[in-house]
Amino acid sequence: MSRDSEHPETPSSWLAEIHAQPPEREALIFEGEVSSFGEMADGVARLLADFDRNDLSPILAQGERIALFAPPSAAGVLLIHACLERGVVMVPWNLRWTDEECVFAARAAGTKWIVVSEQTEAAGDRIAASLGCGLLRLVESTGLAATIALVRHPAPDPVFDTERASETTRDADREWVLARRGALLLFTSGTSGRPKAALLSDRNLRASARASIQLLGRDADDRWLCCMPLFHIGGLSILVRSVLARTCVVLHRGFDAGAVSQALDHERVTRVSWVATMLSRVLDHRGDRPAPDSLRLVLLGGGPAPDSMLERARRLGYPLAPTYGLTEAASQVATRPPDAAVREGESLASGLVALPGTEIRIVDEAGMPLPADSPGAIEVRGPTVMPGYFRDRDATTSALRNGWLVTGDVGILDVRGGLQVLDRRSDLIVSGGENVYPAEVESVLAGYPGVSEAAVIGAPDPRFGACVRALVVPEAGAALEEPALLEFCRERLAGFKVPRSIDFVDALPRTASGKLLRRDLANRFR
Repeated sequence: MSRDSEHPETPSSWLAEIHAQPPEREALIFEGEVSSFGEMADGVARLLADFDRNDLSPILAQGERIALFAPPSAAGVLLIHACLERGVVMVPWNLRWTDEECVFAARAAGTKWIVVSEQTEAAGDRIAASLGCGLLRLVESTGLAATIALVRHPAPDPVFDTERASETTRDADREWVLARRGALLLFTSGTSGRPKAALLSDRNLRASARASIQLLGRDADDRWLCCMPLFHIGGLSILVRSVLARTCVVLHRGFDAGAVSQALDHERVTRVSWVATMLSRVLDHRGDRPAPDSLRLVLLGGGPAPDSMLERARRLGYPLAPTYGLTEAASQVATRPPDAAVREGESLASGLVALPGTEIRIVDEAGMPLPADSPGAIEVRGPTVMPGYFRDRDATTSALRNGWLVTGDVGILDVRGGLQVLDRRSDLIVSGGENVYPAEVESVLAGYPGVSEAAVIGAPDPRFGACVRALVVPEAGAALEEPALLEFCRERLAGFKVPRSIDFVDALPRTASGKLLRRDLANRFR
């Protein structure tokens, strides 16, 4: 059990938080159009009225789960704030997922409705038809105005509901979410081969935002550039943080190094969130041009960045704030502020400071705390830690032990309490800021006829930091071909999870107990 469930509190209305901001203050800039907090509050209120006018209130109600399948937009921002106000649990879908991955997510979260945009309606309709889900289209208008239109009614007995048994089970799901004041269900790839749905509560999101503001400060003229996907906690947290900090979001539909560079130079951006691959592309695009004086913070997450890249960015004036975070902890856990002193020989990726209210400890294999400067497993405790995984009691029990989140990552705490992450979860591959768990890819490969065993590892890649490589042991007499196997993966996995190459081998290296020696495999590609 997490502390979130031990100390419940009644939060203020989310719409009231937006109304509390000066109505004339700029809140959102999207494709050149500036909207104020007053306009945002009016837009959210109108969208909530649309929910009720279209008789969607029973579905778009507190504790219900809806899938969000649309690229970033002003209308999408309104929908996210409307869901936070109503208590609807948002289940954002990765726009790079295949139909099969979307179907899995819908079944795992029990979502009866899918919200799409014009760009995703065709794919969403196809997925909704296969499941018997209802379909809603978010219609963009000028500025902060949007409507929601009914496209398809749900079937009386959606496929995932008949698989989930009785109405009692569905009521229990909703009660579990309501008891924890759920706001988001975000899928994180799991070591078992299938993603798990981490539930983040309203309290988690607010606590993370306020702690980040307390650690990194804010200025009245802040503009936070959001070019991160809104199906990741890194992008979603910017929207929550900016409301509570009374600051403006400069929203892009996606990441483009040229567009980002132009925004830095001409849109008075003061803060930005990037992963290492984004920083690398911006540096390559801008060459030796220094960071503009207006830029005051670069929050850098999504896995480790090479020290050489960090040093190059620092020399060019980028105010780097390397950060360690997890979906299960509502984004940030520890961050090195950009004004922190750098001692001789010290890495910029060390000395990360825990967010206020967050505790970090390093433990040994028995779960006992280790002294300073001793490498071990990272555990986290505080109000940002999730209540648990949806419909997965065993995974929740494994991840939350005596109030501590077991991250699976390895690090050290120095004598001042500064964190340095030595290794992300042992099997995790971070490719271009996207997390790939080998077990998920291996389970797909193992489903191909003629495959006896499969192993997946991350290999160094100059563009994405790491790429996915696979080794496959064919069954006796099977004639496997790499192109066919790769196409099989593309049909079932998002592009960033598909192996760059597949090697066919006679056997995989294992210990005497049968454990796969991934490090030996990784050495093969170095």
